[in-house]
This record gives sequence, C-alpha cells and structure tokens, in this order.
Amino acid sequence: MQRLRPLQTNPEFSILHTDSFHEYRVENWHLARDGSGTVVRHASAWSWKYSLFPLMLSVSWPKVFAGSLARVLISLAAIFFVWTRCTQVIHETIIVLPEHGIQLETHKGLPPLTFFTNKRFVPYTILRDLVINEGIKRWDVRYYLVVLKEGTTGRVALEVCFPNILPHFPILLQVYQDLREFVSRQVPSTPSLPHTQPP
Repeated sequence: MQRLRPLQTNPEFSILHTDSFHEYRVENWHLARDGSGTVVRHASAWSWKYSLFPLMLSVSWPKVFAGSLARVLISLAAIFFVWTRCTQVIHETIIVLPEHGIQLETHKGLPPLTFFTNKRFVPYTILRDLVINEGIKRWDVRYYLVVLKEGTTGRVALEVCFPNILPHFPILLQVYQDLREFVSRQVPSTPSLPHTQPP
C-alpha cells in the first residue's frame, strides 16, 4: 500500500492502490506555473498571526467594548473568522470500490486536520459514463471530470468530481483513463446516451 505521485508536474495529485479500493487524491495546492517550483497553497494552516487576534480581543474586551451591541458584533466577527479558517478545502478524492461504485469526497478543515467530510456515493447500477467536460469559471475555461448517473426519474444527472479544487487537465486525464478501465468492467452494457448526428 504505497501512495504514488505519477505526474511530475502535478505533485498535488496522488494515487493509492490497495486490494479493496483505489483512491485518487488532489490536495489543495500546486506548483507555481512559472517553473520556479514554488508551492502555491489555497488552504492555509493556523498561523502565529491568527493567535494575536484572540489575544487582542481578550485584552480589549472589558475596556473598549462596554456596550452589548459591540460585544455581539465582535463575537459574530470572531465566530465567522474561525468558521472560515476551519472550513477550508484540504483535499478532494475519488475512491473506486470495485464491484460497488465510486465515492466522491471533499475534506474540509484546518490543515492538516479534517473537521468535515462530504461524501457522495455513485453505485455502478446507476453509473452510466465518465466525461471530461469544459466550462467557464470567471474569465477562465476550465476542464472538469463528470460522472453521469441515472437519476430517479430516468434522466441523466451529473456529479462533478473535484468540484472545489478543479485540477488541471493532466490530472483529470490520468483519473479519467484509470476510471474508464473500472467502469468498462463494472457497468452493464446499456443503450448509449442520445447522440445527434451532424447534418
């Protein structure tokens, strides 16, 4: 059981293969695109600067903020600050459980601690296909990996993989190629999705 980092240009991506499952993890950092090798982090750990905030608040609380409205506003600001620090996306994973399905996970917390995990499971019985699609995010065109699944009404629904991090194309291509292998073995042959022919 060894974690592999198959892409030299994207060390934030790793793969863990075991007998019972396969995990594809994308951490919330990447190397700078200028070739310098500098790590660009999108989730920050607790810094010593953040420790000054409660210290200043505890010293000034009885002296400056005598009114109850000011205390309530400062308390709400402090709670919001702690909440935003503790709900950062740390990493996102795709876990392939052979013969069962695919589990999509988002781990949030204060690096390196995970406080919340959002899990979405797509069983092979409703999984129809995997697609790399492209979309617009602000002023940028980004690729993303989508799991097509059959909804409760028979319509096709989309589950976006790595929805918060949106990794770069080489990572998505590696995951897509590996997942196609599993899906082709597990998903029963079904009629393909509607396809229009060009005129």
